[in-house]
Amino acid sequence: MTEHLTALPGDAVREQASDWFTQREAMTHNVLLRQRFEQWRNADEQHAQAYRALENLWNASAFEQALEHLALNLDLPPAQAPARRQRRPQRWLATAAVLLVMLGAGWVGDLPMRLQADHLSAVGQVERFDLADGSHVVLGSHSAISSDFSAAHRRIRLLRGELYVEAFHDPSRPLTIEAGSATVTVVGTRFSVSRHADGVTVAVREGRVRLADDQGEQSLLQAGNWQQLQDHHLRPLNPEGGERQMAWVDGRLSFQDAPLAQVLGELRRYYRAPILLFNASAAQQNVSGNYRLDDPHAIVQALSKVTNTELTRLPGGVLVLR
Repeated sequence: MTEHLTALPGDAVREQASDWFTQREAMTHNVLLRQRFEQWRNADEQHAQAYRALENLWNASAFEQALEHLALNLDLPPAQAPARRQRRPQRWLATAAVLLVMLGAGWVGDLPMRLQADHLSAVGQVERFDLADGSHVVLGSHSAISSDFSAAHRRIRLLRGELYVEAFHDPSRPLTIEAGSATVTVVGTRFSVSRHADGVTVAVREGRVRLADDQGEQSLLQAGNWQQLQDHHLRPLNPEGGERQMAWVDGRLSFQDAPLAQVLGELRRYYRAPILLFNASAAQQNVSGNYRLDDPHAIVQALSKVTNTELTRLPGGVLVLR
């Protein structure tokens, strides 16, 4: 039975295709493994298409160049001649699987997010619009929200990224923003909410905002304040520096004594290709700056000089810091 295979979402199919692709060499020696792969590929046309896309990208000249450059910068074994690609070491295949996703424009589909969201923004794009209640919203780069407005309530879900809201004043219907395990409640104010891999950041420009976690702990933020929720718990409130957290609204990235790894994590949302950091010491080094977000590559170059790291640009725009 293959019902569970055909029901898989697109991203899961792509991940499975990558897993099978890294086992290509093993399949030549393991008949049972090869049979299992063929069963998976033949179970659904999406499986076959996903695997063909990987094969096509693997054979592209740009990808071959990327592998060669990555070998030099990461001290990996040298690539063998194209005619012997099938015999590359397993370590090369693992690296290849990562780069296949990195270099394949549009490879990671956005369909699941599009099905949930009412508004989305592309990488490097900022969207400005008004909601049904009259609230004004600025949606940051690579961000998405869904909204649910009725006569009794106003709700917004921040699915990813960040948004800035000038909330319409309506005491009878407080505006609620849900972002992961964080809930932000306001009546009428100006504030931003940013969703990260490790939590949520809320900053207030005007008025007051109530921030709560899923355990019931609450905090009241006023103009200039900002606060983070990490690991489902509220961190100490920061009485100053809220404007720095909202610099992206004006097209800037501003940070003060922040670890390089954290800054690059934020910058990745504005850059269309991956930014990789292979320097554990530099990752923890604190940096400060205020940069225009319309040239992320220039920001990485500047940070590379400050942290004395070596920056390499691979085909496809992939940036590697060592």
